[in-house]
Amino acid sequence: MSPPRLFKADLLQITRYVRGVFADQPTRRFVHAFSLCASTMELWVFDRSGPYSSGPFNIHDEPDKFARAIVGYATMDDDAMGLDTFIERQDGHRYVILDDLSGNESRIRLRGPIVMQKAVVCRGTTCFETRNSHVAKFSWASDKRKLEVEQLKLAEERDVKGVAKVVAHRQITTIVELRKGLKFPERHRFRNEDVHFDETPSATTSTNSSGQKRKSSSDHTSEDASGSKRRRSNSQKSKLVRKPNGQLSIGRAKPSLYTPGDDLWENRIYSCLVVSPAGRVISDFRTIKELLESMQDAIKAHQSLYVTGNILHRDISSNNIIITKPEMAAGFKGMLIDLDLAKVRDSGPSGARHQTGTMQFMAVEVLRMVDHTYRHDLESFFYVLIWLCARQSWSNGFAGDEKPPKESLLRRWEIGSFKYIAAAKEGDMTVNRLEGIMGEFPESLDAVKPLCLRIRKILFPLDEDERMSFGTPAGDPDQLYTPILAAYDAAVTDL
Repeated sequence: MSPPRLFKADLLQITRYVRGVFADQPTRRFVHAFSLCASTMELWVFDRSGPYSSGPFNIHDEPDKFARAIVGYATMDDDAMGLDTFIERQDGHRYVILDDLSGNESRIRLRGPIVMQKAVVCRGTTCFETRNSHVAKFSWASDKRKLEVEQLKLAEERDVKGVAKVVAHRQITTIVELRKGLKFPERHRFRNEDVHFDETPSATTSTNSSGQKRKSSSDHTSEDASGSKRRRSNSQKSKLVRKPNGQLSIGRAKPSLYTPGDDLWENRIYSCLVVSPAGRVISDFRTIKELLESMQDAIKAHQSLYVTGNILHRDISSNNIIITKPEMAAGFKGMLIDLDLAKVRDSGPSGARHQTGTMQFMAVEVLRMVDHTYRHDLESFFYVLIWLCARQSWSNGFAGDEKPPKESLLRRWEIGSFKYIAAAKEGDMTVNRLEGIMGEFPESLDAVKPLCLRIRKILFPLDEDERMSFGTPAGDPDQLYTPILAAYDAAVTDL
């Protein structure tokens, strides 16, 4: 058997190749791979919950196993290879059959992909524009969380404004179904993989399988498959502790966003959801006014979702805010999408494995394992604004003859452990450090700088000891929503 260091290097090399396959075929369900070093062979399968293997074997000692593997690879059909068999191809077009809100089947034609994830172990979110100018989203959501379609329907029932609406949906399969019949006796642990509350949770899990992969031919989740899921029990409740300055903080001893457990892998549900209206991701902003008005309306949508709908989004990022046409979006110029990680307020921990949020936009306290609140999402909106101005604007034609910085200060927001990134962001929210970051804005975006300073003061007030506060204030959420929206109003008026 290879030494642990060589095993890890080989696995990482294979994973890079697999990531390339998923990047080219984002709706693929799984990818086969194998390694052969001298006479030692190992068969691998990678899906959205991680890789698993047959375990290493010697091809000279077990020639029959080697022969079966080669013949199996050579004779697999599309289903056994993990190719996408849900999307129909006809006359050069792609179609999906989904269930509309009335429960009737609806055949929807897909256009080109507009969003896709490049990672292997993730939700694998892939979005297509449809012929009717809607958006079809394929994703592998954790079965520990409420499905996005349910959150969107709940939001609509509660008259939430500024959030996408469901057009059609269908559940396709699950990881449990894909791995049905397999036994996983152990989980491979890499060195330093154990989770600590102040470190980054491992994103990749490797498991060994003692059986040959078998896959159900059904495209839908069977009752026995869903019933066989091992659910992680978690009766812990987060304790709210009131700080002397009147803010609420959540005890770090019982974080709700990452709950380690005994499951060898996380079950995910693969589904297709069509929502309306379609729009452009906010990264594609073309004018300062469009950027600010879209951000402002997205914050209004978040306010409606939280205050009226009693739902917390928890994944504010540049990919989850879209620029919309007001006439097609009930007057909104910006809307929120992607409620995969959303959570009904006060509903307790979900039991899902990983933290919620996108690394560079995650709030400082969330990075430190504090329970997610509405204020943390508002902090994420602020980071999105800074990121778009300091990084994205250079690609959007705002630079003129200027050259972007060779190395951005915002690199600190996406590299390293959660502990390191939290410390970097905490320091960057001082006036001096924030002004340094705003120095990376193109000159044409100077008008946004006063807005950034004003929002910084609202989100990070000084306490009685002159320390910046990163906690969530007790009381009415409008104490933050109202001044932030007013700051956007003033900035748009001053353009």
